Amino acid sequence: MTRRTARLATALTAAALLLTACTGSGGAEPAAHPVFSAPPARQVLLALRHTQETGGAALRQTVTFTAGRTTAVHTVTGRVDFAGARGEASGAWRIAPGFPQEARDVLLGDPIGPEAGAARARYAVDPRALHYRAGSAGYWLRYEGDIEPLRDIDAVSVLRGTESAVGGTLLEVLGSVRPEAGGGTRPDGGRTYRADFPLAQAMALFPEDLRTEFAPQPLFAGSPGAPVPVTVEVDAEGRITRARADLAAVLPTEEDSALAGVTGLRVDLALSAFGPPEPAVDTTPDGRVLDAGRAVVPLYEAATGDCADLDTGLRHRRLVTRVPCDGPHDVRITGQHTLATAYPGPDAARDRADEACADGRKPGRRHTWSSPREWQDLGEGRVTCYRIF
Repeated sequence: MTRRTARLATALTAAALLLTACTGSGGAEPAAHPVFSAPPARQVLLALRHTQETGGAALRQTVTFTAGRTTAVHTVTGRVDFAGARGEASGAWRIAPGFPQEARDVLLGDPIGPEAGAARARYAVDPRALHYRAGSAGYWLRYEGDIEPLRDIDAVSVLRGTESAVGGTLLEVLGSVRPEAGGGTRPDGGRTYRADFPLAQAMALFPEDLRTEFAPQPLFAGSPGAPVPVTVEVDAEGRITRARADLAAVLPTEEDSALAGVTGLRVDLALSAFGPPEPAVDTTPDGRVLDAGRAVVPLYEAATGDCADLDTGLRHRRLVTRVPCDGPHDVRITGQHTLATAYPGPDAARDRADEACADGRKPGRRHTWSSPREWQDLGEGRVTCYRIF
């Protein structure tokens, strides 16, 4: 071997050693990132799936309605077990003084919660049932299947999710987010995506009765509607840590709407504490449990002298939970009356209800009567007189 050949062999050997050092043992390529290595349009969806694969997370979401300088804020905090399809959460409203009263009643479910402007609830969800507990109640309501004591009333379903056991969060819509770019790199190695999702999908964030207050109407005929801008933050490991959306486009523009004074609506979701929940998510209620299928009834089915609570989780003022009168309760039924005629129109219906509950103007006394639809379904009108406690 000549000196020149020896020098060439030595150089080739050194180059091979250097290449091996750079690529690792056996020349293996670096592992692909579970999210960032995918095409940009799939990265948020893959981040959602990767987040779910961690096993669980803690969540906090705020939904803020703005009217002038006042706000109504609904905050949900809880934990989810993605693997076990279980979740536990609590929700609370904080409504500032001066917020429009009509809008407040619609947001709270007309008229659940105390008059001071705060309504609280807890709920626990698993594959078998949803347990709901009003803030002032000493018991849980157990909902299984579809509970509809009144036609088209199913507001409690929003508390059950599909992407997470706890429903009504931005996780329900992130699967449809398709960013055009791969996201801006953050100092921690994560990425921030700016994209949008169809306006119609935003309805998954709200109970059924509240959806009917939003616009435009084509949303409810399957139209995707205008896009909703959303920002999604993903950490270096590919887990979603935050999502924010501006939903002002769903607000109605009609002057006669209960939400006419509301001009802003935004949602902010934060996730943390990834991994199998510690301690484990326990959806077994602490305390007394009532079967909602039996305990929750239309107000007109409660007998005179019965006592009831107003917050059933179904967000309807003519649905109540019958409870013993020797314990805490919201109302006591003071009279039930039947109006055996066809629906006479709104003014006449009010007049006849006022006559049936002659003491209805006394402090703490109220009454309610059948809606036109209920009147038609029942073949007669029902008037309920009750006392507020």
